[in-house]
Amino acid sequence: MIKSINNISALKLINEVDNLLILDVRRFSEFKSGKIPNSINIPVDDLEFELDELNEFKEKPILVYCKSGIRSTVACTLLEEEGFSNLYNLRGGILDYTGNIE
Repeated sequence: MIKSINNISALKLINEVDNLLILDVRRFSEFKSGKIPNSINIPVDDLEFELDELNEFKEKPILVYCKSGIRSTVACTLLEEEGFSNLYNLRGGILDYTGNIE
């Protein structure tokens, strides 16, 4: 199930959930220019080919984000179709995120 969450909910999730995977689905050049701490980068265009890398997280919470929320919605849909069950889409993407950026 995909839950679309706002910035405040995302910050709470990041601060309170120990086994959270933070997945940035922007291009690598965007990722290098600033990211949510502890996030990993798999661009949405590569995601279907990198699913094996994420298999251990099928049941764990995953926060997915991009620049504005569009690519992360696409990524969440793909992940849900592949059996991932605990997905959070950051509505508004990193543009709306007010937490730490590294």
